[in-house]
Formats: sequence, C-alpha cells, structure tokens
Amino acid sequence: MPVGKGITGTAAVLMQPVRVDDTLADPRYIECTQGVRSEVAVPLVTPEGLVGVMDLESERIGNFTESHVHTLALLGPLFAGALANARLVEELQRRKKRMEDDLQAAHQLQTVLLPATAPEIPGLDIAVRFRPAHEISGDVYDFFEYGDHNALIAFGDASGKSVSAALYAAVVSGFLRTMAPRRRSPGMLMQALNDALVARKAESRFATMLILQWNPTRRTITIANAGAIPPLICRKNKLIYPHAEGVPLGMLAGQTYEEVSVAAMPGDLILLYSDGIQDQHNPEGQDYGAVRLPEFLRNLSCSSAAEAVDALLADFDRYRAGHKVFDDQTVVAIRVLSPLAVT
Repeated sequence: MPVGKGITGTAAVLMQPVRVDDTLADPRYIECTQGVRSEVAVPLVTPEGLVGVMDLESERIGNFTESHVHTLALLGPLFAGALANARLVEELQRRKKRMEDDLQAAHQLQTVLLPATAPEIPGLDIAVRFRPAHEISGDVYDFFEYGDHNALIAFGDASGKSVSAALYAAVVSGFLRTMAPRRRSPGMLMQALNDALVARKAESRFATMLILQWNPTRRTITIANAGAIPPLICRKNKLIYPHAEGVPLGMLAGQTYEEVSVAAMPGDLILLYSDGIQDQHNPEGQDYGAVRLPEFLRNLSCSSAAEAVDALLADFDRYRAGHKVFDDQTVVAIRVLSPLAVT
C-alpha cells in the first residue's frame, strides 16, 4: 500500500493509530480483502523512523475499540524493534555473502598470481608451499629464469593483514614481474621496486623482500634483502646465516641495497620462510623460528626439497599443538644439486 493511501498509508503519514468503524463509510479505505468492514492501523516506529504499519481487519462493523488501539500502541514499539532487527540481520547476511563471494574470487585470483610449483632450474631442486591464514594472503614469491640458466627467486611479505595486504602484495607482484626480466642484479631490482612503490605513495604500506640470484656457472647465490627474514642455509648439519640488510620496500626514497654472495655446495639446503613460520607460538608462547626451527634443520635428513618442506610443515603443526595460526605460512626450500659430470 503506498504511503498516504488507504488506512495503512494514512497511519504511516500521520505516524499515529487510525481506527475505522465502518470501512464502507470511509473514503480513505481501499479494498484489498473482500468483506472487511472495520480496520485499525498502528504505525511501527523505531528511533530511526517508520519501519512499517501493523494492520488488523475484521468482517464486523465497529469491531475495534479504543482499548484495542491502546493495547496495540503499547505493543507497536516491540514489534517495530523486532522487525528492524530482522531486517538488519537479513542485510548483514547479504553483506556477509557478498564479502565471502569477493574473498573467494580474490583467493582464486591469488592462486594465479602465486606459482603453485617452482620451475626446473638447472643445478637446483626447489619446492614451495603456501598456506594462507585466511582466504587471501600478503605473501609474495616468484621465480624468473634467463637464457643462460641464471635465475632469480623473489620472496616477500606485504604489510598488514588479509585484504589490504593482499592488494598491496598484488601491486608488488605486478612491479616484480615487469622489472625482473630487465634486471638480473638483485640489488638493482630491489632499488627499482622501491622507487616504484615509493612513487605510488601508499600511506603506511610497505613490503619486505628477499631476492636471490643463482649463477650455475660460478655456483653462487647472490642475496639482496629489504627487511625480510634472512635465508637460512643448512650445510652438513651446520647452519649458515648470510648477513644482508636493507630498508623495506616502499618506505624511503633513494635507497640502495647491498648484495651478499655465498658459494653454494652440493647438498646445501637454503630455506626461505615467512613471518607465519618464524613467529608462530606453541601453547607455552615460544616462537617456532627461535626455538624449534634451527634444531629441526640440523637433524633434517630429507633428500629432496619437497620432502624437506613437507617435513618442516609437519613439524610446525606438531609444535603449535593446536595453537591458533595468526599469519600466513609460506616456505621455499632450495636444494643445491651436484654439478653434472662433463664427458
């Protein structure tokens, strides 16, 4: 019924009850149900305004009294509140469904941006595992090959959580894929990435990043670091911590990034891992990266990179013992292979 039309529409406009003893004698009456002879309409009002009209009809003339009107007027606010709450719940459910659909679409897009498997790079055995804490993640990783078998491996993390982190990570990934084919030097690529992100001026946003260059001829790993967790190298049960530092990407203009080279040996296991691995607590509040990871790597006897990653994540889950996961878990394991014999 339009507002202002009929008995209910009149009650909506007047914002007060309307009682009609004989509908046939009231010019405002609009017949919707055959045989109705008396009617009372009570507006349902909340502090935010009108949410509807409660309307009662009867086939008897003069069926409703002032006592009925008084009672209905007392019940009206209760009905109005219930109706408003029901509509609010319905709207929240619609919004939740839209958000879930958007997050699912973003998750599917992110699976395209992040490689599911590592490429075959001569001299290296590489495995990657990605477990987001939520539907979408701020972690970034990618692999770039060149014609002379040189390769770059990028591994990073955008600041923030969930949607905001994932959007910034997508920006970083886009710049990375555009710039990496033209810049083989980890330090120069890192500087170009930083300049591009600073130019965009995304307030309070930054990304940490590791870039590793593999030279199969010299059998060296060259590392540039922009505020990320340094790679961890396990060599015959001994741990090597390459020292490379730099300011996170997107924070300060005009930054340069040092390069540190490490001679690789057959059997070396190079581990790149995200904050979600490093800072995960067990029920006693102890960090996996500080307490458990070094000991685990020293005793790791897996032959392939994939076996090493699977073993690490299994140990990670045992260590947290059901404690809540608060951040994304991304691991890239790189096993240095023995050089092929020349005949």
